[in-house]
Amino acid sequence: MGKLNSTLGIVTTAAVLLLILILVGNRELIMDSVENRKLPSLLDSDFVTYYKDACELKDAEACYELGLIYDQGKDGVAVDHEDAYTYYEKACKLDNGAACNNLAYLYDNGLGVEEHNWHAFRYYKKACDLGELEGCYNQGAMYYRGEGVKRSRYRAAKIFEDMCEKGVGAACNDLAYMYAHGIHLRKDIFEAISLYSNACQYGEASGCNNLGNMYEEGLFGVAKDKIKAERFFIKGCELDDADSCNKLGYLYGKGIRQISSKEDLKLSERACNKYNNGVSCYKLGELYYSENEFVDQDTYKAIDYFKKACDMGQSQSCKRLGDIHREQQK
Repeated sequence: MGKLNSTLGIVTTAAVLLLILILVGNRELIMDSVENRKLPSLLDSDFVTYYKDACELKDAEACYELGLIYDQGKDGVAVDHEDAYTYYEKACKLDNGAACNNLAYLYDNGLGVEEHNWHAFRYYKKACDLGELEGCYNQGAMYYRGEGVKRSRYRAAKIFEDMCEKGVGAACNDLAYMYAHGIHLRKDIFEAISLYSNACQYGEASGCNNLGNMYEEGLFGVAKDKIKAERFFIKGCELDDADSCNKLGYLYGKGIRQISSKEDLKLSERACNKYNNGVSCYKLGELYYSENEFVDQDTYKAIDYFKKACDMGQSQSCKRLGDIHREQQK
């Protein structure tokens, strides 16, 4: 019996091992199949269909996302403000604050719907009531302008103050403007500077630009300070403010200083390529024309930048093009 049990045990063990090997092999095949299998059409525009299904089932976030997709032309879907209006309205009815704010914007600007300031104000107010800070700010802006509601600089200032304290940069900027110009509020340039600075720190490019202009031109009795002006224009340009980039180019242009840092290079590229600042294009031309530590020397690229600047009326660039052609003819 002892020998028989031993033989049976060996057979049983072998069978178990064989079964394990079969299962492991099948698992690898299954995993390989899963990994190589692609999601059926969920990676293309069919995702919109599922969002629409969710929206019809009163999913506010899905309706809002559809509004964004059509409003901004996201994910390969064409811009369609009428569809954006439809889905923002659905989401707003489901108490999505961001959708109410965007719906108000469409009414405010006549996009996908007839322009109607009163409706815009009403939806900005609803957005604000739902906790959307941008809606509160926009409501204040309409009080300030008297659009869709009776003008009230008092209410505008109160809303701007409240929103500024909550980190809305545009509100800080507008409140600063009221202090700087003495609109409804007692004129206070120091308070204006502080608020413009807050706006800039919160990422509101207009705040940076306004401070830059104040220090560049010595506005409101502020002492001119080129270094401070440049610092604020740099910040504004980094936030994609076209005027700040152009002012930065103007300041640089007074001395046509060379690009001497990676930050200079980045700002000059943005100012030239995005905002067509001639001085910045000229500086890039000089950079590519000579050996330096920031970019590889490229005469053809330099000529392109000089041509672009020359076409914009930058005289030094026209002269440099003449110099280059003259050298080549020798």
